[in-house]
Amino acid sequence: MDGQQERTVIISSRELVDHAVLTRKKNELAFKRDFLLRTGAKPDDFHVKALSDELLSVESKLGPIAEKLSVADMITVLPKRKEISEFTEKINKYGRIELDAAVKNKSGEAYDLMKRRAVLVKENFERKDDIARMTVFLNTIPRKEGEGLLALIEEGQGNDVDVSFLPKEKQQDLVNLAARLGRLCCVYAGSFSLDKKKADHAELKSHDEVLRTILGGRQLWVPANRLQEFDANEKTLSELLAKIQAKGAEKQARKLSDEESVYFDKLQGDYLAAVSKRSEFAKGMELNETAKVYRKESWKKLDDDY
Repeated sequence: MDGQQERTVIISSRELVDHAVLTRKKNELAFKRDFLLRTGAKPDDFHVKALSDELLSVESKLGPIAEKLSVADMITVLPKRKEISEFTEKINKYGRIELDAAVKNKSGEAYDLMKRRAVLVKENFERKDDIARMTVFLNTIPRKEGEGLLALIEEGQGNDVDVSFLPKEKQQDLVNLAARLGRLCCVYAGSFSLDKKKADHAELKSHDEVLRTILGGRQLWVPANRLQEFDANEKTLSELLAKIQAKGAEKQARKLSDEESVYFDKLQGDYLAAVSKRSEFAKGMELNETAKVYRKESWKKLDDDY
């Protein structure tokens, strides 16, 4: 048992999302600090030191997750990977001085390339929850099928992939996730397919969903047939929160009357009920998926053992 544990790593969707958030923050901080240093600022300048301190804090949080992911021999999902790589290669042909000038002047071919790459990277960041779920999903199935699905999801091309070994609810999860990442698909004759001609006769198709962003930036996929209900509840939440905040401010300034206290309690109760209703829509989006993957250093040995 101990030997098997040493050969594997447990990866969760929450860790993958945390890794995406922290990596983005690290890159932003490092870029700002290094740009300032290259354009005349000193390491001891207050604003540079503040960036450096925040960068150290982010790196300390990122380190354990990054180390864990670095040893895992896992399938990683990156929509538009090919396009992002092509932009990166073109950008890397420019020197540091040219790139700094492009950023400062916000013009030129290099700046245009950076902007276009940034759009794709931003889209992926906004879909980080679904990318994490798909990454975990592909690492819970046999490697051959996982890599076949990866090619279809990232590049939009390739042969259909057999998923008949999965329970129907897992097949549905797969097509839903793929659709959320921009690949309309279906399960036809037990296989995952992007062929639009097969969709009319498919056993499973993705649900009709609409993406909504709620307070705090969190994104939820809402069934299209419940969209009005969701939007109405979000409006109620916003109105109740504003009233609670206003009445709470009054309570800090003076003692509320008995009638006002009853009204304040009712507002809070109604707000909690609306929050509970929102949680119905968020069900299944808690980022609690996990996958057990082999360690990189153990992969070859496992091939020899089995």
